[in-house]
Amino acid sequence: MAQIVSIQGFEGSFHQVAARQYFGDSVQILACAAFREVVAAVQEGRVDAGLMAIENSIAGSILPNYGLLQRSGLYITGEVYLPIRQHLLANPGVRLEDIREVHSHPMALQQCSEFLQAQHWKLVETEDTALSARRLQQHHHRHAAAVAGSLAAELFDLDILVPDIHTEPN
Repeated sequence: MAQIVSIQGFEGSFHQVAARQYFGDSVQILACAAFREVVAAVQEGRVDAGLMAIENSIAGSILPNYGLLQRSGLYITGEVYLPIRQHLLANPGVRLEDIREVHSHPMALQQCSEFLQAQHWKLVETEDTALSARRLQQHHHRHAAAVAGSLAAELFDLDILVPDIHTEPN
């Protein structure tokens, strides 16, 4: 039977990629809007485990998550090193010159700042990279793109217009 794991983020997020890497492709995901919900799902026994980021090579330690763990009585049982590869995603048929705005999580926009600033597009902050990709696909945007990973592109049938747009390699 597949394990059920709580993650912060939506289907196609980097947390889902990390969960698949650690638990296997058959892992079932309980998507949570906030890290405190990830912890609560474990405490309440609704999931077998929770997975959340505690380090980021740009932002450093994610101290609120350490605090959540400490207060919850939960403990770290494993570690996943996940290189983050950000791509510019768009609906099929959309060309680079069609884009007027780019949607993504603020950290993803920061991770890709050199590429994005060179384009002079309007940047729109959202709560999750994968959610940006899903909304792009759902609304059939012809003049917008999203910054997200390849799993989001695969799940939402989006084209990777420009791969690896992140400034730092890891």
